[in-house]
Amino acid sequence: MFSLRLITEVYHKSNDHSGTMKKENSKSFLWLLLLFINLSPIYSFQNNINKNYRSSGRIDNPHVLFAETPDDKKPQTLSPGDRVLLIGPGFLQLNIAKAAKAVGLLPMIIAPQKRLDSFKDFVNDDEITSLADIGLPDEKRTINGVVFCSEEAVFGPGLVKTILDWEDMYVHMDGPAKVIACVPVSEKVNKDKSMGWMPILNNDKKEKEIWSKFNKAFQDHPVSKASGNVIRVGSLLGGSIDGIPELKNFGLDESIYKMSLENFRDLRERSFDRCRLGAQILEGDTVNKIRPPNQEELEKEIIKKSEHLEVFRSTGAYPETDRTCRHTAAQAVVQALLRPNRGQFTVQEEGMRSIPKEFTVLSKCVAEIPTESDWDELFANPGPASWPHPKDFDPSKFNWD
Repeated sequence: MFSLRLITEVYHKSNDHSGTMKKENSKSFLWLLLLFINLSPIYSFQNNINKNYRSSGRIDNPHVLFAETPDDKKPQTLSPGDRVLLIGPGFLQLNIAKAAKAVGLLPMIIAPQKRLDSFKDFVNDDEITSLADIGLPDEKRTINGVVFCSEEAVFGPGLVKTILDWEDMYVHMDGPAKVIACVPVSEKVNKDKSMGWMPILNNDKKEKEIWSKFNKAFQDHPVSKASGNVIRVGSLLGGSIDGIPELKNFGLDESIYKMSLENFRDLRERSFDRCRLGAQILEGDTVNKIRPPNQEELEKEIIKKSEHLEVFRSTGAYPETDRTCRHTAAQAVVQALLRPNRGQFTVQEEGMRSIPKEFTVLSKCVAEIPTESDWDELFANPGPASWPHPKDFDPSKFNWD
């Protein structure tokens, strides 16, 4: 049975946790009821953490262990064997888990129980799912890193403090060696909707406000200031094994696409697994803004056949304006866990392999996962990928049989 108190709490959560409940007509009440049904497992997960806090006295009388400034002796990177919390839920969370395991990290997926049950079939990795849980681990001093990586706007600003102030959980006394927040870019060009987007349940303006408040809380936290990164992502697509052989180690089961009733959507998702694994790294919160204004006109004028045009737009490092393959985003997150930050006005020292404090990762049409040296170059010289000129496209290089 639905509790009026719980429905009211959900309403307040989706309305900035403030104000009094307004009188709504029947249509609004239907929206509220459906919102509660759809998101209650996520809020139950957060409430479960809060309940544990209260039972141990850590909310009413918090004992914060973090220093205001970073400890110069503490490495602000992770190493093989280190445990990292992945706070979700979402497919990106699972892709990050598989990419983290591939470099020797121990990913711990944190999500509502309902999601964890379905995730097992998508991950197909007993070792990863055995470490998954609905709350924070009981073992003391075992966590080295934290990644907030939900694909939906469900993180309240209070969750940052809840996770990062958890007493006796982190290896270092002053908090995790590395903490990352995956946040959507502020301004998108194509306005793609997420796989589970529904008009009656999703409010774009409200979601933007939720992300903004979460991001501010994250960046204001002492741990984030010392060892944090904000990784901006475009509209997320792909993430399965339907591509190059290497995706067997990083990809999710193809059944993730059967959740969609739109065949076109499924094909577009798969195209990111097959063709759009390359990366663009841009400093700050931005998108690729250097597309020539007459690019589409030139392409159609020079490349007459539709099948040739399709190949041109899916090869040759053709860049995405504001879309990101989940594989590419996951690889960027793992690279960020393994690399130190550089200051905004600090000259990068040769060999440091440092990364910007905040950066955006977008895709481009390369059917290969970036190598270590590729990432070195991308982080050392961030910037948008250039757009190929259609006159340089040679159809004879492709087999059209």
